[in-house]
Amino acid sequence: MKRIAISFVLAAVALLSCSAAGGNDSYWGLRLSYELAAPGDVKLDDVYKKDLYGNGSGFSLGAVYHVPVIYNFYFEPGVELYYNTYSINKAAVNSELDSSAAAIGFKCTGASTRMWGLRVPVIGGYRFDLFSGFALSVFTGPEFNLGLSAKNHVNAGVFSAASSAYGGDGTLNRVDIKWRFGVGATFNEKVYGAISGAVGMCDQAQGRQKMHSNLFDITLGYNF
Repeated sequence: MKRIAISFVLAAVALLSCSAAGGNDSYWGLRLSYELAAPGDVKLDDVYKKDLYGNGSGFSLGAVYHVPVIYNFYFEPGVELYYNTYSINKAAVNSELDSSAAAIGFKCTGASTRMWGLRVPVIGGYRFDLFSGFALSVFTGPEFNLGLSAKNHVNAGVFSAASSAYGGDGTLNRVDIKWRFGVGATFNEKVYGAISGAVGMCDQAQGRQKMHSNLFDITLGYNF
C-alpha cells in the first residue's frame, strides 16, 4: 500500500512538473478592446418599458497579470480604463423638447450618452495547448465597473446641450458588476486575441426605473 501511495504521489508530481514545463508561467499583458455596449429597455415598476437607449461603440485599454494555478488552469486579474457610448432615441428626446416651452420648434438631430470609467476584471480560465506556439483558452468571471464621468449630449440643429448622466440630477448609476465569458487565442506565447461578452447584473437606471447593460468585446493584446 505504501508503494502504491508513493507511486501516486510521484505520478502527481510528474504531471505537475510537465504542466509547469508546458508554458504555465506568470506574466503581464496589455489588452486593447473594441466594445459594443448593448443597453436593454428602461422598465418602470417592472410593468412599463421604454426604448430609450440603443447600442453604442467604445473601447477599453488595460493590463492583466496572468497567474497559473494548476495544470493549465489560470487566474487573471486586471484593471482597465474604458469609454462607452449609448445612442439615445431621438423620438424620446423630441417628446421632452415638445413639453418645454423654451424648446418648442426644436427637433433632435442626434443624441448620445458618453461614459468614462474604471473596470477591474477578475477572470479565471483554462488553456488548451493545441500545437507549438498556439493555444486556445476559455475564460469566465466577474468584473467590477465604476463610472467616473458620463454626459448626455443632445443636438438640435445648430444647437447642442450636455448634462451629467450621474448624480442627483442624472439617470444612470455609477456602479455595475458584469459577468464575462469568452474564448481567447495566443500565438507564440506573446500575441493574444479574444472574443467575449459581459452580462450586466446590476440596475443601471436611477429611481423607480430599471435597466441592465451588456457588452461585446473584440480584444487584441501582447504578453510580456
